[in-house]
Amino acid sequence: LYAVMDYFPKNLRNVIDESESYLPEQRLDYLIQLSKGINAAHDKGIIHRDIKPENILIRDEQLVLSDFGIAHFQGSDLTVADDLLANRNYLSPEQKKIGEALNITFASDVYSFGLIVNECFTGENPAGSDYKRIWHTYPYLFELDKLVDRLINPSPDSRPSSDSVRMDLKLLKSDLNKTKFQLQNVVIDNDNIEDRDKDRILKISSEDLLFSQFVLDELPDESLKELNPNYHCSINYSVTDELYSNFLLQQIMDRCESTFSYESVHYLSNNLYTPLNFIDNSEDKELFDKMREILQSIDGDKVISGKILKFFSSFSSYHCKEILRDIDNIIQITKNNIFEAPILHLINHLRENNFRLDQSSKIYDKIRLDWTKYKGELKDDPLELALFKRDLDLYQNKRDRIVEILEKINHKFPMDSYKIDSKNYSLKFDNQFNPGVFQEFKYYCLSKTKKGSIFEADVLDLFKNIRTNDGEGIVELVISTDFDVEITLSKIFTDNY
Repeated sequence: LYAVMDYFPKNLRNVIDESESYLPEQRLDYLIQLSKGINAAHDKGIIHRDIKPENILIRDEQLVLSDFGIAHFQGSDLTVADDLLANRNYLSPEQKKIGEALNITFASDVYSFGLIVNECFTGENPAGSDYKRIWHTYPYLFELDKLVDRLINPSPDSRPSSDSVRMDLKLLKSDLNKTKFQLQNVVIDNDNIEDRDKDRILKISSEDLLFSQFVLDELPDESLKELNPNYHCSINYSVTDELYSNFLLQQIMDRCESTFSYESVHYLSNNLYTPLNFIDNSEDKELFDKMREILQSIDGDKVISGKILKFFSSFSSYHCKEILRDIDNIIQITKNNIFEAPILHLINHLRENNFRLDQSSKIYDKIRLDWTKYKGELKDDPLELALFKRDLDLYQNKRDRIVEILEKINHKFPMDSYKIDSKNYSLKFDNQFNPGVFQEFKYYCLSKTKKGSIFEADVLDLFKNIRTNDGEGIVELVISTDFDVEITLSKIFTDNY
C-alpha cells in the first residue's frame, strides 16, 4: 500500500526559522490561508488536535494544513479518555489534562493557532502570560497581539471561533492595504523624494500611521515612556485641519472646566464670583468678543464652541483674562507639537493632553505626511530605527566601543576615519605624508594571525574593499562595523577582547 500527494518543499517551521527571508505581510498571508484550512476542517466537524508548524506545508505562496492522523471526526470512537496526543508545545490547557481527551473541542485547534500566530513574528513559542509581544518587533501589527490574547485564553469557551479568526485576519490585512493606498499618491507623486526611497517611505509611513492608533488608545503609560521619541524622525507628520481644530477646542474646554470647578468650590462658602457683564460693561464685552473671535477662527465644532462661550461668560473677568492668555500659549504649543513632527512625538502630545476620538474614527485617517522638513534622505541610524530607548543604550555602547578601537588604530598608524552609514566605516591612509603607513598597518594586522588559520582569512577579507589614488598616495579602506571593526580589528588592537 502507498499514498501519493503533492510535494511541498517547506513547512511553517522553515518560515519561522528563516523569518528574515519572509516579509511580515507574506507571513500574514500564510496565516490567513491556515485560518481558512482550520475553518474548513471545523465546518466538516473535524478537530485536528495536532496543529504545529511542522504539519503546515508550504510550496511557493501556497499553504496547506496536513497530517490529520490524530484528528477527531464526528462519530469517531478511536480516541479514548486517557489519550495524550500531539506535540506538548502546541497543546491547549485542556489537552494537557489526563482523562479529558474525549472532551476536546474546536477551541483546542484555535489555541494552537494562537501560539503559531505569535511564533511566526517573534520566533518564540509563548509560555505563560508574560510572553514576547509581536508589536515589540512589528509595531504596526499590534492587532495580532490582541488576537493572540483571545486565541490562547485559558478558558475554551472564551476563545473565538476559527471563522471569526479568519475574518479578523482578513480585516487586518485590509487595514494595512487601505493605509498604504491612502499614502500612495502622496508619496509616489512627490518630487522631493528620491525614487529609490519611495517604496521604503510608503512602507514606513503606512506602518507608523497604523501603530499610532495603538499608541494613542491602548499603550500603557509605562510602555510609552520606554519608546524612543526619535523613532523614524526622518519622516514628519501633521494632523488634518479638522483634528487641529477639535484638539484646540478640547484643550480650551478642559481649561474652562477647570476654572468652572475652581470657582464653583468657593460658592459653598458664599465666596461668589461676579460673572462677565458683557451687556453693560465694555471691558467685559471686549473679553467676551475676543473669545468668540478665537473660536470662530478655529472653526471647529459649533456645539463645543457654544459651550465654551457659555462657560466663559460665567467667569470673573480676572479668570477670563487668564484663560485668554493661556489660549495663546495652547495654540503655540499645539502647532509646535502636532505639525512637522515625528509620529511618536505627535501622538505623545495628543495623549498628554487627553485627546479623544469618537469610537468610529481612526487617528490614522486624520494624520498626513508632511514634507516641510524632509531633506531628501532617509537615515539608516539606530537613533531613529530603534523603537525602544533601551536599544539606544546598546547602540551607544557599541558606538563607544568602535570609537575606542579606531582611536587605538589611529594612535599607532596615522589615518582619518569617518562613518559612511550604520554598517560601514572608511579609513584613509596618506602614504605621501606618512610613507608606507598603509603597508605597515596591513603587515601589523597579518602579523597577529597564524598562517592558514580562520582568523588569517578574516584579516585578509578586511583588505578586500580598497580604493587607491596612486598620484596622491592615498589608500581608502572600507570596513564593516559589525564584523571588521568589532571582531577582527578588536582582536588585533584591544587587550580586553
